[in-house]
Amino acid sequence: LHVFLLLLVFGGGGSGARGDDVSALLEFKKGISDRRRDPVLGSWSRPDAPEAGAGGGACPARWRGVVCDGGAVVAVALDGLGLAGELKVGTLAGMRGLQNLSLAGNAFSGRLPPAIGYLSSLRHLDLSGNRFYGPIPGRLADLSGLVHLNLSYNNFTSGFPTDGIRELQNLRRIDLRRNSFWGNVSDLLAELRNAEHIDLSDNQFTGAVDLELASLTSIGNTARYMNLSHNRLAGGFFRNETVGAFKNLEVLDLSNTGIAGMVPRLDSWFSLSVFRVAGNGLFGMMPETLLHNSMRLLEVDLSRNGFSGISPFSQ
Repeated sequence: LHVFLLLLVFGGGGSGARGDDVSALLEFKKGISDRRRDPVLGSWSRPDAPEAGAGGGACPARWRGVVCDGGAVVAVALDGLGLAGELKVGTLAGMRGLQNLSLAGNAFSGRLPPAIGYLSSLRHLDLSGNRFYGPIPGRLADLSGLVHLNLSYNNFTSGFPTDGIRELQNLRRIDLRRNSFWGNVSDLLAELRNAEHIDLSDNQFTGAVDLELASLTSIGNTARYMNLSHNRLAGGFFRNETVGAFKNLEVLDLSNTGIAGMVPRLDSWFSLSVFRVAGNGLFGMMPETLLHNSMRLLEVDLSRNGFSGISPFSQ
């Protein structure tokens, strides 16, 4: 079902791509440790694939996890298969039709090589749930068509390259949770111009969320999910003038971030369904706007702060 969905999403984008994708994938396979009795990549062998160049392009449609369209490989999805090794992504550089690379839930390790920048046609990159470590290469910025980036649940330890992220104007979803990234969170948010889903939780980001309106880009109109919990932030809550900018926000989690101060009126957050700010230094009267019938709140957590007044959620 997963591969079928990938075909629906990515089909139609690789018809113009040609080249010996078979050779590229076989080189890529050499960096993968697959020691099961019935190897996951047992189907990845040249006899089961068309000859390179035959029919205007070589695409091994019968290989496990490979999706073809128009004679080219458009997706490689090998999620949760117990694979290991160090990625040789440079071997995929010639696959000009490759739009999806999904290796989530395996045991790949090592550093993410700068050669990732050669996969210029990628729209979806998911390396979550592996054992990658070290810094993020600046060449990530070369993936200008990227829509979905998931590096969560790894061991990355570096400042996230905010200078490069501004080149990813098509990015809609970014998930960096459960790593050791650091850097100024406000700088990163200012560069995520069109993101809808932002998860930076469980890292070591610093800075503040009380951004000036002038520093915001179109993210205010696009952001629907924002989780910055369990970081090392400072400063106050969103400013009065910036609250109105995030008018489409549905989920906001700022739990255990270290922010302090008062919470302004949230009248413009009509779409808000989840609001978590537990474990901070917020004070003042509990936000009355959270009671408005116009809000779609399903979950509110104001605990372990210094709010005064009677909680409407305990009545």
